[in-house]
Amino acid sequence: MSCPPLYKPLEWYILAREAPSDLWIPGIFSFTFRVKQVKMAASGDDRVEYFRYKGISLPRYLVSEDMDAIRDFAIRDDDVFIITYPKSGTAWLQRIVSLLRFGGDVSKTDQKEQDELVPYFEQKCEESVPFRELPEAPSPRLIKSHLHMFLAPLQLKQGKGKVIYVARNPKDLAVSYYHFHFLCTTIKTPTSWEQFLQEFVSGEVCTGPWHNHVLGWWEQKDNPNVLFLKYEDLQKNTRKQVEKVAEFLQWPVTPEVIDKVVEQSTFQNMATNPNTNKVSGKEAKAGIFDSSKGTFFRKGVVGDWKSHFSDEQSQWFDNFYQEKLGPTGLHFDFE
Repeated sequence: MSCPPLYKPLEWYILAREAPSDLWIPGIFSFTFRVKQVKMAASGDDRVEYFRYKGISLPRYLVSEDMDAIRDFAIRDDDVFIITYPKSGTAWLQRIVSLLRFGGDVSKTDQKEQDELVPYFEQKCEESVPFRELPEAPSPRLIKSHLHMFLAPLQLKQGKGKVIYVARNPKDLAVSYYHFHFLCTTIKTPTSWEQFLQEFVSGEVCTGPWHNHVLGWWEQKDNPNVLFLKYEDLQKNTRKQVEKVAEFLQWPVTPEVIDKVVEQSTFQNMATNPNTNKVSGKEAKAGIFDSSKGTFFRKGVVGDWKSHFSDEQSQWFDNFYQEKLGPTGLHFDFE
């Protein structure tokens, strides 16, 4: 039995204006988008440019030909895509899935750094371009991505392969992403928390509007090849969520394997493991991360937003996202 399509036609997504706020409006006709390199004028670092594609700011190393290759990427039935908006628990799920793949055996998972086991699909790092190299990789291919649903490979959206999507409450995500902007050299450094928060809500950060990203995949939650998880649920009961992932992937595992996966994927273990903490890996060597500006694993908790948001900012933020998410049935825990 064929799976229902995972997407609405791209014609539904029409760019409303160049510097988006509410970004998308419904349309019923095809539209040719202008692709260009844009410099974010309000940036704290004017050297950083983003690649603007179909209304979304993407990493500067991408070009339109890359997006064509991503769209046409051939999906295998046993492919596993871990898809998130940045700072939503991506590395956590990479670790969980790779441990499940190898039966909790760290002697196998830790032979390589995590981003080699679960490569970042659309990243171009030194000579490595995963979306061009993966056709030669053995199955099952485990793949990480931050792509919006409408930018993902067509075959993935049509029901081939499997997608595990992880969403995180937007307040904690915004705080984590703010700190990440100081660590990562391929995105602009904010001049202040206030400035960053404005850009995050308006979708002017790298990866674009959070609400469009999460809602694009939330709409696919009932498709049999999509598992939609929440970061807060992983925090509350990691074991239950690991079992859910294993069941979704149809990988038979014992309770003992689940125990190992839970233990080896704790924040403390990942933060101190050189294969997962990104302190000395490929991205650090390529200069993508500046460890003098922070650490990739910062806190990993629910509720840290309270140390950053003022009461006024919190109310404004809540009102904005209640309008976007309220009618959809997607809700989050904030503490």
